[in-house]
Amino acid sequence: MLDKEVWKERCRENARTLETEINRLQSDYGDLLGLFWRRYDEFWAHARRISEMFKTLKPLFQEDRERLWAAYSTVCEDMKQAQGRERKSQEADSHEKRELVMSKIREAYFQAKEAADSAEFAQADALLSEAVAWMRNGWEGFNTITQLLTLRPGIMTREDREECWVKWKEAKELLRLRRDEFYADMRAARAGRWHDWVEENDELIETLRTEIDECEELERDARSGNVAMLVKKGKSVIILRI
Repeated sequence: MLDKEVWKERCRENARTLETEINRLQSDYGDLLGLFWRRYDEFWAHARRISEMFKTLKPLFQEDRERLWAAYSTVCEDMKQAQGRERKSQEADSHEKRELVMSKIREAYFQAKEAADSAEFAQADALLSEAVAWMRNGWEGFNTITQLLTLRPGIMTREDREECWVKWKEAKELLRLRRDEFYADMRAARAGRWHDWVEENDELIETLRTEIDECEELERDARSGNVAMLVKKGKSVIILRI
C-alpha cells in the first residue's frame, strides 16, 4: 500500500511538472502587447524539451498524460497559427515597403535620365541614397502617412529586398553613364573653345607678323629716302610712295 501511494504521488508530481512547463510554454514567448509572436526559436526549442519529458517522466496517470498532451498540442497549434498570421502580416508589410522604395528608385531613375547639370545629377544621387536608407529595417525616414505604420516592424523579405536592389543598381548605372556623358560633352566643348581660341590667336599672330614686316620695310625705305608720306590708320600703316 505504501509503495502504491508513493507511485501515485510521483504520478501527480510528474503531472504538475509537465503542467508547469506547458503553462510557461504558453506564456513566456509572446511580446508584451500580444500583437506579434517574436521568440519562435526559443518556443519550439522549449516545445521539443516538453515533448521529451512526456517520454521520460514516469510514472504518469493515463488520464493526466492525455489531458496534458492535449493542452500541449493546443499551445503548439496556437503558435503555428500565430506564426502564420505574422508571416502574412510581414509579407504585406514588406510588399507595401517595397512599393514605396520602388517609387523612390523610379524617381531617381527619371531624375538621372533628364538631368542637365551637376546639381540635377547630385539630386538623383541623393534620391538613390534615400532609397537605400528606406530599405533598412523599420519605417524611419518615411513621410507622415507611413509613420502610422510604425507598429509594424518594417522588415522587407529577402525577395522584395533583392528586387529593389536590382532596380536600384539599374538606376545607379544609368546615373553613372549619364554623368560620364555629361562631363565628356563638357570637356569636348571646352576643348573646342580652346581650339577656336588658338586658331584666332594664330591668325592674330600672323597679322602682327605681316605688320611687323611692313614696318621693317618702311624703316628701310625711310633710311633710303624713298618715302614721301606715312599715313596711319588704326593699327595698320599705309605707305604712299612717290
